Amino acid sequence: MPTSALASMSAHALRAIASDRSLSRSDRRKRARSSVLKLRHSKSLTSYSSSSSSSSSSSAENENGEDVNNNDNNNSDKKTKKKKKKKKNLAVFISGGGSNMRAIHDKCESGEINAKIACVVTSDISCAGVEWALDSEIPVFLYPGKKEQPKEEKLDANELTQYLRDDYEVDIVVLAGYLRLIPKELCRAYENKMVNIHPSLLPSFGGKGMHGSRVHEEVLKSGARVTGPTVHFVNEEFDKGKIIAQRAIRINPSWSVDDLQREVLKEEHLVFPEVIKALCEERIEFRERDGVGLIQLSDGSFM
Repeated sequence: MPTSALASMSAHALRAIASDRSLSRSDRRKRARSSVLKLRHSKSLTSYSSSSSSSSSSSAENENGEDVNNNDNNNSDKKTKKKKKKKKNLAVFISGGGSNMRAIHDKCESGEINAKIACVVTSDISCAGVEWALDSEIPVFLYPGKKEQPKEEKLDANELTQYLRDDYEVDIVVLAGYLRLIPKELCRAYENKMVNIHPSLLPSFGGKGMHGSRVHEEVLKSGARVTGPTVHFVNEEFDKGKIIAQRAIRINPSWSVDDLQREVLKEEHLVFPEVIKALCEERIEFRERDGVGLIQLSDGSFM
């Protein structure tokens, strides 16, 4: 069977799985995982959301692929389109619920961020964020694969980088709760174009294994009086990239770990879209003496 046919079948299967509410959540995830692996094995990760729309155009086209109907309207539309900046393509990496991904998506949908989520990469095909992506008909990659997967079904770092850069034309990579170390190939391809959010004020309480509730437990145990999220560029080490933005909150002495996690997450949903918006608008300038990224505000000052 041609790879394009297999990709099309898998795309339809994913949409059917996402919409079939007669299935339990666990069954939908299992079937979605199977379809993702089939699509991966075909070596043709065609967009799940756009496979049907591109083939249904009813407009007449000339030999250059241009619509020959409504020429007057087309000319005026072209003038309008020239004024609009092209939307940036985002690849969002997740390993969990994906609440930051959804916050970013909402800002994109409202037009506040001039971008769209072109694809999602996950280390856990059963996580809740993947279910949301499938429901939204956003393409999903599994990286890295599971240990039990045959080698030929796993994406390697070079393939992943190629798919993002060439197939999906990804401009910015967003790590929104992704718990794996990013391969050097991807770090180099997206230098200063890949950002991560961490739930503490780096460089404190960061590094390998420091994620989720463990971070907040350590913050409370330390007696720290303030905490908050950090957005930083990504390099080849955990939480070591240059800091772009932080939001500090005062810790209430009566807070539990869950309380602290909830309050920090509120700030994450504010600061992360703000940084991505600045990246999309090319408003991040790098300080000459040390390469730190600074967000330029509308009045010319820096955040």
